[in-house]
Amino acid sequence: MVRIRNINSIYVFDSVARFGSVTKAAHFCGSTQSSVSYHIKKLEADLGVALFRRSAHGLELTEEGARLASHVESGLRQIGQGIEQVAQRHAVVRVALVPMFASRFVSAHISQLQQSCPDVEVVLLNHNNSFVDVPDPRSFADFGIQWGRGGWPKFHAVKLWNERLVAVCSPEYRKRLAIEQPSDVQRCTLLHVDDKRMWAEWMERCGASLRPDQSSMMLEDRHFQLSSTINGLGISLFAEWLVQGELASGALVNPFGQSYPTSFSYHLVTPKGPPLTPSSKRVRDWFLRLAGDRAR
Repeated sequence: MVRIRNINSIYVFDSVARFGSVTKAAHFCGSTQSSVSYHIKKLEADLGVALFRRSAHGLELTEEGARLASHVESGLRQIGQGIEQVAQRHAVVRVALVPMFASRFVSAHISQLQQSCPDVEVVLLNHNNSFVDVPDPRSFADFGIQWGRGGWPKFHAVKLWNERLVAVCSPEYRKRLAIEQPSDVQRCTLLHVDDKRMWAEWMERCGASLRPDQSSMMLEDRHFQLSSTINGLGISLFAEWLVQGELASGALVNPFGQSYPTSFSYHLVTPKGPPLTPSSKRVRDWFLRLAGDRAR
């Protein structure tokens, strides 16, 4: 049996395998590039095989490296679980949330989460609907909430509930552009945070279509989109439940008096690979129960 003289080399190898970069691995490990390179070379010498090869995109695992990486990831996860159990300390579970979902749904139930999982430290992290695009999502969070249509190949996704979209704008914007029917949206500036797929779907359901030269503005996140809509920069689509307060107060209006079903929705997404820790499963199941209560 091959003996690894320095277990830290395994940890360094795991970091380089996940990031594909000595520089990023060094930053993650709180080490130096030269130290990371030394550990990789020492590990390759001990094993007698090359674990990485250079490419235009950085460091890539060789066939032997990929085989080792799968075992190392599983092994380190089991070690972490063992340490958690022996130390009898609070487990840490990281959940990636899109900001508006966090502020308008999750925040009202934080105390319930704490009561349900008192021995777990839940860390809520924000992302701009980009969790499924992170190269190594498990390095960011254990699971998360993502808006979209599902079908992300590297994730297990569970739709939380069906959504209805509503087009909203400020009262002044509606008056200024004389917005009365869905086709009038062709004269508007469309506000969005990613692409125009939601608008294209909405227009199709209304029996209209977007102009090829349709005016639009892409914003950083939904909160910024909401404030920009209230300030009269354009017209927006939101999940109907998210803007009930603004519609009730008159800050926003629904020019067409109705909402439309959509293929987009919030999903709970879990990266494929090693199973979640027991603590992560408990927190995930709490989110699913909460969503189930809302959907009923």
